[in-house]
Amino acid sequence: MKKTALLKSRNLFGLPEIFAVFFMTASFIGGTYVEQGLLALPDRVNFRQSLPWFVVFTLAIMYFNNAFDLSRRIHQIAFSMFSSIVMINLLMMALPFFDVLYYVQITTLSIIVAFECLSMGIWIQLFHNLWLKANPPLSTAVICDDYERGKEIGSKINRHSHTNRIDEVLSYGSNSLFSALSRFDSIILVQPPAELKNEIALKCWEEQKELIIVPDIFELIVNNASLVQFDDLMAYKAKSMGLSPNQRFLKRVFDIVFSSLALVLLSPVMLVIAIIVRRDGGKAIFSQKRVTQGGRIFKLYKFRTMIPDAEKYTGPTLAAKDDPRITKCGRWLRQSRLDEIPQFWNVLIGDMSLVGPRPEREHFINIYMETLPEYQYRTKVRAGITGLAHVLGKYNTAPEERIKLDLTYIQNYSFFLDIKIIIETVRIVFTKEYAEGVDIKQPAGAKHSPEAEPISAARGAPEPQSRQNRR
Repeated sequence: MKKTALLKSRNLFGLPEIFAVFFMTASFIGGTYVEQGLLALPDRVNFRQSLPWFVVFTLAIMYFNNAFDLSRRIHQIAFSMFSSIVMINLLMMALPFFDVLYYVQITTLSIIVAFECLSMGIWIQLFHNLWLKANPPLSTAVICDDYERGKEIGSKINRHSHTNRIDEVLSYGSNSLFSALSRFDSIILVQPPAELKNEIALKCWEEQKELIIVPDIFELIVNNASLVQFDDLMAYKAKSMGLSPNQRFLKRVFDIVFSSLALVLLSPVMLVIAIIVRRDGGKAIFSQKRVTQGGRIFKLYKFRTMIPDAEKYTGPTLAAKDDPRITKCGRWLRQSRLDEIPQFWNVLIGDMSLVGPRPEREHFINIYMETLPEYQYRTKVRAGITGLAHVLGKYNTAPEERIKLDLTYIQNYSFFLDIKIIIETVRIVFTKEYAEGVDIKQPAGAKHSPEAEPISAARGAPEPQSRQNRR
């Protein structure tokens, strides 16, 4: 049995954390002294008081932002590290309120941040390469009765993962399934039949193989279950769908404060965008009926990115890749997500939340629910400007995959999860592939549409397959 790859350490024994703290601390001290030596500004920093706080902030924030997860792509690690540096220094600026002597000029802070970014850039290159050498991709098999679906999963993993390499797609009906498992270090299960699920899991457990499960709705529901006991009977209690009253209150307060500040701070940007959009003809602000919590219909606002009356002749349609209906300005607004800014007003008045499932159109919800009845549970919480499906999925992610991400968010909601999603949203703003529409052809001779967001299925686009055959 091959265990070599799996028995290799999936980490570097704490060395990344140790060196990250060392590099950050050296940059913090060095930046302060270099600035004072060059400009002799009257900064007052007591390192004995401030350094312990700096180390604690560094470790806590970097763990919170998954900056030490070296298995990710390098641009993801770089963004996590940069956002961590910003948050660490913001926290450091609050130390004087706790009688810690830490008063620095803006020039000092800029030099410190520059030193930290440079040193952590070196850290990323060094430890990402070390991690890749210490952890070659595990030889992996996908087990799936739908061979095309298995190939699709394998292709995604091989393109985007450093941790696994898909070498074969196997079928649950194969007579040599269990003997074939011994050739791989990692196994991915896709909708395993009940009679084989336990047997495969136990074999992987016994032989120390990595086991990865592509979840169905049942797994999503029990994912956050808590352990309960009735006498000597052990059981798991699944969390009910939705947020508790305390969670709803905290989420609403955060929505009001954040959206109010965003509308005030971004008002100059909104004015400039409105002027640019108006130059293309038509109204600057576009509104469309969407569905939010409890199935309530509301008007969603955004900057117009398509030509006026785009769906006049076609009805509700998807925004396709390189869609001719999108204006030149609109293409840039979509890629930068700046077209979504007016939705802070929707958040302020209570139609939406900062984080939640993206609001859908009733027309498409009715289509999806014919084959995805669980789609209705997205409305257990307010629709959001961003969400887990928004940062982990793409505009052209299939609806059956989006609903899994949305339900995972609802079942695992926490205030800190919202903060993480908001931080990750900043990253995807600069990632072009997340803004692409679906790769479909527009109906021949069709004129162009009111705005249809690329996250929706459309007339002329493939609808979800039946529950038995959908991919």
